[in-house]
Amino acid sequence: MSTGAECRFIEESPGLWYYEIQDWPYGEWDGYFKEGPFNTLDKAIDHMHDNYANPGGYSIEHYEKVT
Repeated sequence: MSTGAECRFIEESPGLWYYEIQDWPYGEWDGYFKEGPFNTLDKAIDHMHDNYANPGGYSIEHYEKVT
């Protein structure tokens, strides 16, 4: 069963991953817990699964170099 929390995986620079997961109670607060850094997306995902209940969905933002 999922919690309905929002979760975002963010690559802030090449090979530097974080994730943000919504504070409880979900939908009532704009705050997020931020975890990281991790050197791969897979490690960030594993950490989230080991430490938080299933959010039910997530988004992934890859680093884009702006020139």
